[in-house]
Amino acid sequence: MEEDYLKEEELQDCSECGAEYHEGDLDEEGYCENCSGDEEEEQPQERHLTLVRQSKLVPVDEINKYELHIFGVGSVGSHVTNIAAKAGFKNITVYDMDTVDEENISPQAFTFKHIGMNKTDAIKEIVLESAGLQIDARHGEITEGTQFDLDPSAIIMCFFDSFEARKLLFDKFKGMPYMFVDARIGKFDMRHYLIDCMNEEQVTPYAAGLEGDAVMELGCGLKAAITSNLIVSSKIVMNILAYIKKIKYLIIYIGNAEYTETEVKKYSE
Repeated sequence: MEEDYLKEEELQDCSECGAEYHEGDLDEEGYCENCSGDEEEEQPQERHLTLVRQSKLVPVDEINKYELHIFGVGSVGSHVTNIAAKAGFKNITVYDMDTVDEENISPQAFTFKHIGMNKTDAIKEIVLESAGLQIDARHGEITEGTQFDLDPSAIIMCFFDSFEARKLLFDKFKGMPYMFVDARIGKFDMRHYLIDCMNEEQVTPYAAGLEGDAVMELGCGLKAAITSNLIVSSKIVMNILAYIKKIKYLIIYIGNAEYTETEVKKYSE
């Protein structure tokens, strides 16, 4: 009597959904037909803001004659980028060399899913989701050899942590037809500048403040809380809007999130 022996075929799990399949039913990467790894990853849908509620407050046609170049997207820069996009700015480029760490989640615009991502890629994703806008994201270090060829409409926004990096960037643009934004925070203290890079009366004292012993004590992101970061970020975008609308704007603002009576302001003429 001849006996038949049936060999049970080993089943394998799909790499995506985990369901069991015979080996021949999975592709080379271990995906089933429904989860094929060959399919393109679904991209976030690009949508456009409806700006009706702020149409009488923000001159959308005017602001989009300008380019925002945001250097450093951390405690201030990440919020400024998102606020500017939601205000209607469309021409935004961000620059940063860092990645998102867990300690960045509380004070900055990032969420837990962004941990480990380049900050530039993370803020690009945030702006697409929150404002429906594709911004230009450039990951990498700005060095003495880095060159820029920007449109005269560019507004340079510097939110680097160190004064050395801030000085390096300002030296690239002083004497050129750009406006230069600088912000500093520490604890609840806040400070921001809007400098005309061709105005010697503004450039000289600002540049002197970046040198040696004259360096001011506040660094961008130095133990600052989300509350201060959001306040100064909103003030910066409001000040840019004032400049674009050709009304009086702040050249220098010094204040404190807790004690508003300590504010010091120097306005344009």
